[in-house]
Amino acid sequence: MGLGFCYFAMVAVIRKSDLRFAVQCQEIGHKILEQYKDPYTYGRCLALNAMFLEGFRSPIRDHIPILEESIEHAQVSGDKHLLLLATGLIASCRLWQGDDMAEIENYCTFAAEDFGDWSKDVRGGTYLTAVRQTSRALQGKTYSDAADTVFSDAEHDSANYLQYVIVHASNPERPRDVYHSLMMIPLYLYGFHDKAIEVGSATAASIHQLWSVRNNRLNLFYLSLSLIAKIRDGPSGGDNERLLSQVQEYKAQIDVWQTESSVNYLMWSLLIEAEIADLTHKYDAASLCYEAAIDHTQLYDFLLEQALAFELQGEFLMRRGSKRAARSILLDSVATYARIGASGKAYHLKAKHEWLLSNALNVRTVDAEVQTSSEIGNARFTLDEAERQREISSDGPGDRTNDWISPKISTAIGASERSARTGADVSGLGLDVLDLQSILEFNQAISSELRIDHLLGKMTEIILESAGAQADLACVVVEGEGGWNVAAIGTSDGIKAEAVPLSELSDETQRQVLLYTMRFKETVFVHNVLNDDRFCNTGASKSVISLPILQASEFLGVLYLEGQPHSFTDRNVGVLQLFCNQVSISISNALLFKQIRKVSAANSSMIVAQKLALAKARDAELKAKTAQAEAMKSVREKEEAAKAKSMFLANVSHELRTPLNGVIGMSELLKGTILNAEQEGYTDSIKVCADTLLTVINDILDFSKLEAGKLSLFSVPMNLKATISEVVRALSQTNAKKGLKTIEDLDLDGEAMVIGDPVRIHQIFMNLLSNSYKFTAKGSVTVKARTEYQDAKSVRVTCSIIDTGIGVTQEQVSRLFRPFSQADSSTQRSYGGSGLGLSICKALISVLNGKIWLESQLGVGTTVSFTITFQRAPESGRTTEIERPVTEPDPMATWSSDADGQQAKGVLTTVVDLSRIPRDQLRICIAEDNPINQKIAVSFVTKLGFRSEAFSDGLQAVEALRRKSADNQPFHLVLMDVQMPVLDGYDATRLIRKDADPNVRGVLVIAMTASAIRGDREKCIDAGMNNYLAKPVRANVLKTMLEGYLTQEPKMMVGLQETANQVAKDAIMEIAQEDLEKRVSASGKKAVEAVTAATATANGLGIGKRKAEDQVAHRPKPLDGAAEEAVQEWPSLMRRPTMIRGVSSSADSTETVTGPSAEDDMAWRSI
Repeated sequence: MGLGFCYFAMVAVIRKSDLRFAVQCQEIGHKILEQYKDPYTYGRCLALNAMFLEGFRSPIRDHIPILEESIEHAQVSGDKHLLLLATGLIASCRLWQGDDMAEIENYCTFAAEDFGDWSKDVRGGTYLTAVRQTSRALQGKTYSDAADTVFSDAEHDSANYLQYVIVHASNPERPRDVYHSLMMIPLYLYGFHDKAIEVGSATAASIHQLWSVRNNRLNLFYLSLSLIAKIRDGPSGGDNERLLSQVQEYKAQIDVWQTESSVNYLMWSLLIEAEIADLTHKYDAASLCYEAAIDHTQLYDFLLEQALAFELQGEFLMRRGSKRAARSILLDSVATYARIGASGKAYHLKAKHEWLLSNALNVRTVDAEVQTSSEIGNARFTLDEAERQREISSDGPGDRTNDWISPKISTAIGASERSARTGADVSGLGLDVLDLQSILEFNQAISSELRIDHLLGKMTEIILESAGAQADLACVVVEGEGGWNVAAIGTSDGIKAEAVPLSELSDETQRQVLLYTMRFKETVFVHNVLNDDRFCNTGASKSVISLPILQASEFLGVLYLEGQPHSFTDRNVGVLQLFCNQVSISISNALLFKQIRKVSAANSSMIVAQKLALAKARDAELKAKTAQAEAMKSVREKEEAAKAKSMFLANVSHELRTPLNGVIGMSELLKGTILNAEQEGYTDSIKVCADTLLTVINDILDFSKLEAGKLSLFSVPMNLKATISEVVRALSQTNAKKGLKTIEDLDLDGEAMVIGDPVRIHQIFMNLLSNSYKFTAKGSVTVKARTEYQDAKSVRVTCSIIDTGIGVTQEQVSRLFRPFSQADSSTQRSYGGSGLGLSICKALISVLNGKIWLESQLGVGTTVSFTITFQRAPESGRTTEIERPVTEPDPMATWSSDADGQQAKGVLTTVVDLSRIPRDQLRICIAEDNPINQKIAVSFVTKLGFRSEAFSDGLQAVEALRRKSADNQPFHLVLMDVQMPVLDGYDATRLIRKDADPNVRGVLVIAMTASAIRGDREKCIDAGMNNYLAKPVRANVLKTMLEGYLTQEPKMMVGLQETANQVAKDAIMEIAQEDLEKRVSASGKKAVEAVTAATATANGLGIGKRKAEDQVAHRPKPLDGAAEEAVQEWPSLMRRPTMIRGVSSSADSTETVTGPSAEDDMAWRSI
């Protein structure tokens, strides 16, 4: 209920502006809460009262005890937010009442340390941040040379902070308005009136949300002053009247609060009224308002407003032409700003009125020099009473303080005598009464001492001796490494030159007097501290002298003496002042010497450290170079090992695939003949073993390339559903004989096209399905595919292969994806395999940016799932291959469509345009050293409708090109083998490109090579070839490429693959026939007939090859030597791999062959 009355009082202020009723509600709520004093509720009530209502009841300085009590209750109740809010409000109150800015800054920084990072809080933390930055700005610690950065410094950026408030505050306008209202103070004081108007006007629109917080009217006060400054600086006109009307409206709002609490708001109203009176030429009223405002600020200790009032009054007098009076008032303003630690503003004001204030100092110096001495009674020569009043008003704060401490002897004593009492000038006292011998001894003793500790000890000793029995204690305070310390202290017991921090002084009188002197840099001379209002709370009865030690404007320390009450006189003050003048020089020299020694020691240690660092750097550089050399060596060794591995794999591919392809091809041909059951079993066994070996080779090569990161992936548009179905149909038919059921559950869009590599997708499904079929004896294998997510650009698909096979244990699952690893050794013995299938699948899916996982239960079955995200294919459905950036280019593209027209580096050649040549007139030169390949090439090119001739080496081909060109029947295209005797394909092409005959030089050259080493394609193009074909070559690929150059209507060939197969067989048989004919004598013609008959029989005339061999072996009559040898070699000739695959088929690509048909594998591949 009590808290409710407090809230009701706030509503009365906010909604109805009924301040008196609000105060009554607050008193009722306060009385209710005092009866129970729940820490949480009572603490919040106290903070809310101080924040919103106490400003209408009591002065600002009375709010601090209320807020301190609120903090105590917050600590008891654990209310951290109330603790931070109350701390921020105390900081604001200290700013309002004009405490020292440095102390306010320290309070803001350290008072809320228990809260943690209070700067991130947007309630009480905003108050602390804004007050801290205001105090720093007035001290000159912020970037106050620009309006936008007046609140910013190295640790705080106002723009970033406001952005943080907007993002994190539930109602960002409140903390922003608190921050901006306090920013108005430095904006106006540093003369950024336009920025102040901009910020103040924006804040005024929402400042009502701060309700009755003092920041509300603070913003209106400085906004009014800024508008008045704009009116005064700008041209006259109607806009000025509008601005003045706005100022009067703001003043009326301030007057509402001032009526209820003149203590806290009257000086604002008076200053605005004074400025308005100045604008409206009511100068008498303006003077009265300025004086009334200054009196009010002095009465209630609003030092910041007091300094501002002095500044405004001084500038008013300057505009009225009263420069001398303005000097005095402006100096009071500078002194007041300095008194509260606003050194930045004090410097700004002195710089703003530099000419006037510097002139004032010179005038005062001259005045001091012409004062009469005591010999004529210290009477002061004055021109008139007005001048006397001006001089009295020119006294600064230090003069008034000294007058209060030491009352005037008579009203006739002038400024020079007041100066004499403080020691500024001792001529009024008479040097004849000073102890000149003590001064000389003091100067002689300290002038030669450069060690600061010895200097201060001697200084304290001499001061005690000069004071005699009057002083019980003397000490000197200087700044040390840890702050301000009592560096030397002397008593009747002796001198101690040990630094004691001021905070550790046990005597409260000493501490307060020293702090006062350090803060105001004024001389303190008190006969008895009990009679002084500033220090009477200490309870001590003693006489004190405390003098600041100044070197020009630099504050060096304090000289302090204390004794029995009334034990010191003005003479002591005068002598000590002379001591301070001399000792300031000595202390400066000693401190400078100490700094020099410190710098020298630092330099010496730095040199030693630099030498050590240099030695370490050299050692590190040597180690780095050694490590770099070792690293480079390792890199070279790694590159050489990788190159050796690549060469080894290429050779393995060459050496293993050549006989293996022969075995597979021979088994296919053998299976196509008439065999008995036993022979068919042998044939099947041969094919199964060969296929298994080929699979192992392909797996090893694929794994090696994946391991090295060299596997190429090509992205083309494909139908994912159709691609998966192809593999499923192929393997399901093969495994249907085992009685396994294949379930295809593909929940995919059958029309959707995605970008992917169909070969690798085939390979993944082939490996996974093969595993499932292998380890499943009965039951089913299910292939599932689901679309997990899709949008306009991509689609994520999850595929699963589920079988009812043997399954594995959970311990074995982790090993299955490791290379060359299976569930256990018995699995390999029972089912075979290399253990690379799943590891290859995992690597391929990783390259495709997918993931794979396996779930299995022993005796139940296994489920392998993987997820891949595909990009959608463009609407145009282009099939141009786009290589993935994760791998390097494939070294052996089947044929390249983008190499057309490329020439060797540095060679510019225009090749013949085949599109202008009729198909039946196109002449092709075939450079091939293998006779079987020649026969096959010529036969097939002829079948395509082109003319062709074959040559056995590169030199013959070049000479044929020149000869045909001379006969006006030039070749238009060359199919150039790379590896040939006499002159290889590379050198032959270079020779062609350098030929003088344009028909020779411009011929189109297409390379054919069985090499599988990376970089051969580039080597061919660099040699000057126009395109590239990797062996083995498919018939349709060669046809497509040749007709692509013609750009004519393609020739339709029904049964192209069968034609290619027949051409290859005919060529092989023709070569075999010629070989036999060359090796038999004239008397062995019957052997030829026998071989021919056997060959015809082997070609399918109803007799198997084994039977044909038997007929030759059991001929009735033996032949002569050569013929007999040829006949004996006929069966082995028939079994040559070149009869099926061709000599060059050994250079099959290292790429994995996934699921080719038997007929396709027998295609013409020997070119």
